[in-house]
Amino acid sequence: MEKIYISSRQNAVVSQTAKLSDRKYRDVSGLFLLDGVKLLCEAVSCGIEIEYVLCTEAASEKYTDEIASSRAGRVYVLSEPAFERVTDEKSPEGIVTTARCSDSIRRDFADADADCESCRLLLDGIQNPDNLGAILRSAHAFGQKGIILGAGCADIYGRRVMRSSMGAALRAGTLSARSAADACRAIRSRGHRVVAATMQGAVPLTEFDFRPGDCIIIGNEGHGIGRDVLDAATDAVYIPMAAGQESLNASCAAAVILWEVYKRSMSK
Repeated sequence: MEKIYISSRQNAVVSQTAKLSDRKYRDVSGLFLLDGVKLLCEAVSCGIEIEYVLCTEAASEKYTDEIASSRAGRVYVLSEPAFERVTDEKSPEGIVTTARCSDSIRRDFADADADCESCRLLLDGIQNPDNLGAILRSAHAFGQKGIILGAGCADIYGRRVMRSSMGAALRAGTLSARSAADACRAIRSRGHRVVAATMQGAVPLTEFDFRPGDCIIIGNEGHGIGRDVLDAATDAVYIPMAAGQESLNASCAAAVILWEVYKRSMSK
């Protein structure tokens, strides 16, 4: 495995890699970043194409086998100052992977996706990358795939999403919908229910009879589910809580609901 040594912070590879923290550069290049050795190994196990790996000298020696398993086209060993430019972590492991975007990670929502035999999740305007990553992690833990991302959601290829999902974003098979409301209507047209997580006209989560094919909507962290999406829903549920507590963080709410759906599916 050939190693290419880079000492300058102004090196072209370093500069181009640093730009991938910006969504517009990811969209143009078709590349995204993964921080740390765990996400490198997750990408390899998912069959994601690794473009190149950047690491410090110490990391190149510590993670020799993991880097070799990536089959990366190039491995760049960076000086500490150069590596600081390609990481935004406070305590980096000394390894950053540049991988190629893939339809297995995210693709556009299509008409055929409206029909599904299992429950699925639709996210409406989840803007915080850490929340999106946490939701994808919970979804993976409870057997959910094909999560639908409406307009306004954070970019799944963002490095904070990837980090907070602990690699689940690589496996979730997310679907990108230009209009969450249109996606809801398409799902309804196939005979499935669309269940909004909201306090408005809702029944307690513990009393709702989830069925295969249901689509559960989790809304924006501050404003909840958009009016057009709510209007497209068929049902609504809320999470019963102790007096004085009105709501949960979006990722916490998603985890509670997904656990309830998963628990019931396991008991049948």
